Amino acid sequence: TYLGELEYIENGAGQLETRIQTARIAAERQNSDRISVEAMSHYELLLRPFSVARNVSIPRGGYQFSDVVATYQFGLQRRISGALAVQRGAFYEGTLTAVSFTAARVSIRKQWSVEPSLSVNAVRLPAGDFTTTLVRARSDYGFSPRMFVSALIQYSSADTLFSSNLRFRWEYLPGSELFVVYTDERDTTRPGLSGLRNRAVVVKVNRLFRL
Repeated sequence: TYLGELEYIENGAGQLETRIQTARIAAERQNSDRISVEAMSHYELLLRPFSVARNVSIPRGGYQFSDVVATYQFGLQRRISGALAVQRGAFYEGTLTAVSFTAARVSIRKQWSVEPSLSVNAVRLPAGDFTTTLVRARSDYGFSPRMFVSALIQYSSADTLFSSNLRFRWEYLPGSELFVVYTDERDTTRPGLSGLRNRAVVVKVNRLFRL
């Protein structure tokens, strides 16, 4: 398959703010795996300095740059699926190299699956170099069609945060549900588990009445 796209955005003053031109070619193998290559040309107008990382910002002005992304996506029929992508190209006045594994799914048992994802971006700019890492994992376990528990954990080096979310759902009667949700967020720059920034527990019950 072949795809061409153009995104063109003007601001309220009639100035070109964003233009993205995309050309994409993709092929699907007989085993449902897909491979694609995508080339993009960008134009971005910054009316004020743009902070992209701690102590790193891009000056105001108009920037034109381009990059290429190659992706291999494993078919959903596999026990382990997901999309492996490599990106390389310019980024404003510097360069960007990125590797990611997303939309992944690992089937451990029929009722238990894990969805991991990883993204690493290395950016080189005149104002400074930095690398960001985002690690995420989601897991679902189904006790029955009406009861399951899910968990989501995430680490972001850009925000130096580790967060977790646990959710339990039980449909105790048709249309009536019980939810129990636990969330927390921790600052990873502090040692051990002392960097707790917030924590919450939410319990929600709804009851369906049929008249």
